[in-house]
Amino acid sequence: MSSIASLYIVKASDLPAIVNAAGSASAQEVVHQFGEEIGEEYGWSGYVMLNVLESLETLNVQLESPGLHQASGAINADHDFTLLITSDAKALLGRLDPTAYEAADLLDGLIELELDDEEARYAMEETLSLLRDSIARLSDDEVLLLQIG
Repeated sequence: MSSIASLYIVKASDLPAIVNAAGSASAQEVVHQFGEEIGEEYGWSGYVMLNVLESLETLNVQLESPGLHQASGAINADHDFTLLITSDAKALLGRLDPTAYEAADLLDGLIELELDDEEARYAMEETLSLLRDSIARLSDDEVLLLQIG
């Protein structure tokens, strides 16, 4: 089974409309209506993104804004995993530097992900770069909506 990671830039003022649509047949349409999709070039499985995010969390790199945890939980009615990141996460950009990690630091179960050492290194670098660049682009009135499903 495959999984896809999708990233959207959403105006903070539009986030309530997305949360209110959660669980309805039009939920994904509302995300597309209000969000600008980024990361089209991300060619790795959503499982790679999820693995990196979970590993970052164990390293105390909390990207999600605590004030938006309830909103992301509501959006999870439609997706396996949703993370909402505000510009406050810019304080963590240094912790998203791919050169600071080895692939094994952030990717557990390389066999399960079906990656060899070289692929794992590229996957980790591209995932961290996408996260870092996406967060760096955020203005104070924007939210990065990251969905894996």
